[in-house]
Amino acid sequence: MIFGEVYLRITMPFVTSSGTLQFVPEVGFLYKPHTVLRYTNRVDFWTESKVNSFGFLDREPIAPKRADESCHIAIIGDSFVEAKEVPLAKRFQIQLEDFAKGDLPHLDVTTSAFGREGSGQISQLPFYDHYARKMKADLLILVFVVNDFMDNSSFIRNMRYPWDPDHPPHVFAQKSESGEIILHSPDPEFENHKISQRPPKFEIFRNSFLGSWLSVKIRIHLLNRLLYSNMYTRKQLIEKVNILKNRPRYVSIMADWKMPVWQVMTRRNLLNSLKEDQPLIVFREAFELTEFGLDQFKERADRDGASLAILATESLSASATGPWDKAEGRTPVDSLKGMAEMRGIPVIDLYDYMIRQGGRIEDRLLAMRFAHDGHWSEIGHRWAAEAVLAYLKENQSICDTKPAVE
Repeated sequence: MIFGEVYLRITMPFVTSSGTLQFVPEVGFLYKPHTVLRYTNRVDFWTESKVNSFGFLDREPIAPKRADESCHIAIIGDSFVEAKEVPLAKRFQIQLEDFAKGDLPHLDVTTSAFGREGSGQISQLPFYDHYARKMKADLLILVFVVNDFMDNSSFIRNMRYPWDPDHPPHVFAQKSESGEIILHSPDPEFENHKISQRPPKFEIFRNSFLGSWLSVKIRIHLLNRLLYSNMYTRKQLIEKVNILKNRPRYVSIMADWKMPVWQVMTRRNLLNSLKEDQPLIVFREAFELTEFGLDQFKERADRDGASLAILATESLSASATGPWDKAEGRTPVDSLKGMAEMRGIPVIDLYDYMIRQGGRIEDRLLAMRFAHDGHWSEIGHRWAAEAVLAYLKENQSICDTKPAVE
């Protein structure tokens, strides 16, 4: 044990992730500009990322004039766009730029990325309003992952995290009594509004390199849960649900809520709760809020003369849980494509792109993600860049001159 601890302390660059956040009014919590984020899962990667002046993990924003003169692509999404698991040079937007230089040099493609973990399309709206819009993009790409349907609901996210759904750290939306969907600003004091506290974690091995390595590498789930889990137990969930049921805002959307026998609240358990023929009201509202988020982005893109497209990640086709059943030929991507088609938004299906490249799709899915982390590896970022490049080749007209943004 002692030898293993000493060996890992010598060979492992660092054992804990560290970064500095700051609150931005009307946006939420972003990284503090010009700081450094260190990130690791203690097995697959140890990265250091510089935060740009906007508060995102990307290069410094190019001048709006340069973006306007080029075919500029602005990419917005959650942790898959934030991409703190891989070095900057291997991230999706950089590889896309590099590929375009070789295949489409006449377009002069430039890119910028605006990603923040845990965000859905609604909480990503200020990423466009306050930052991406300045880039006067020809093409705006929303990177959509399977959990975005639920991340657009402040209530559902609250079931996995400690904050109060009425006081979240990001922009959120709620339906009024009249049925109108209204955007609400983030609360900088969200930490003071927690409605259910998790018990203190067992601290033995908390700072142990060996304990950290074992909890991930050998998948010792009990150790991992004791040391690092941020999920709630069923007892705590019942407590949270009972508190929220006493608020007028949540009486209607929780009318058909049935507390399942969950040991913990995980994303898979959330998806499994949708197995009913008619999803619970709270989940139907999450879908409505997702559609609202897409409407908002479509209005902004049309107003600013930008083309809008969605990159549907492979998880939307590979994750056939909940109301989606592969046996029936239904996957989450079908729901997304239905929403997008109604709004005239093209969908770049990454899963479909990988199938068309040949080979066993199972092998490709394994290669594109880390062994102990669900995010894209460098290969995954490359394939995502290739899929967008293929779309760009077929739609080069989107790089035509666009009206100037005031």
